[in-house]
Amino acid sequence: MVESVMIIGGYGKVGGNIAKQLIQSTDLQILIAGRCLAKACTFSQQLGERAFPVEVDIENEANYESLLQANLVIMCIDQTNTSVVQYCLKHGIHYIDITASFAFLEQIELLKPLVQQSTVILSVGFAPGLSNLLAKQLKESMKIVDKLDITILLGLGEQHGDGAVQWLLEQMNQSYRIKKNGSTQTVQNFSGKKTTYFNRLGTRSSYLFNFSDQHTLQRQMPYSEVNTYLTFDIEWVNRLLAGLHYLNITSLLRYSWARRVLVKIIQGWQFFSSGSDICAIKVEAVNKENNQINEAHQVWYENNEALITANVTSLVVQHMMHSPLPAGIHHLDELFWLDDLF
Repeated sequence: MVESVMIIGGYGKVGGNIAKQLIQSTDLQILIAGRCLAKACTFSQQLGERAFPVEVDIENEANYESLLQANLVIMCIDQTNTSVVQYCLKHGIHYIDITASFAFLEQIELLKPLVQQSTVILSVGFAPGLSNLLAKQLKESMKIVDKLDITILLGLGEQHGDGAVQWLLEQMNQSYRIKKNGSTQTVQNFSGKKTTYFNRLGTRSSYLFNFSDQHTLQRQMPYSEVNTYLTFDIEWVNRLLAGLHYLNITSLLRYSWARRVLVKIIQGWQFFSSGSDICAIKVEAVNKENNQINEAHQVWYENNEALITANVTSLVVQHMMHSPLPAGIHHLDELFWLDDLF
């Protein structure tokens, strides 16, 4: 039974939206948690009498006892280890994580032997999350899928949270392994250009990017090729980033000072760009059946990526309040269909 929810990073961009939605749609007690108690207090006062501030530093296990105030912990900040998840599993606390990092999700999956009563739900949000559910629905309709492409479009006019921007920048110079052309290959983020058409925006250049959805879906579709691409609503920005990446100028992003400077620039982008807060997911599936090539696609448009991530998370919490979910470590699409939440 979920009666009290702790949102770690609860006064941040995504965490704050989750808190607002849960205050409006449920009668749950909402604990706004983070390292800065003053920020947690200020935001809790804005939410009203059912919101309470809690000081939690995820790097300091000495204050993990604060987690015992909640039946469910929602993690909205990046972690360097799984100590918080392990603590939740040990004490029967349910756990939701919105991270897009597959490397970290793999670390959580290794904790399955520790599960007793807790339900852990990963890949919750816009991408991964909604992207997984769209892919699952399309896969079901196609039955046989030889190739599945997911394209994530983000609007440069949106005020993205610091954590999301930092993660995108950190990924720019990293490589990862995917199944391509029948074999496992190492590819670079923001390489492998693909042209994607969005009927509301037109054609956009999209590039391979290491979102976790492609990895979890690949395990469910071992005989298919699954790729996730990233693009932005302003086409010249896509081409500029691809050019900088090709010239290896983005290698500067391995330095923290360079990332901090670029985060500030991006955070102020909406003031001088023609970008919008639109975001979209396009999932395209192809198979070769009956001696012909068959294609199908699903497209989902929204405004404000952080808000839709919060919306998906809030809907999952509401479902947990009314329908107990099985104990274990699950990805969103292993428990839900698109129609279950929307």
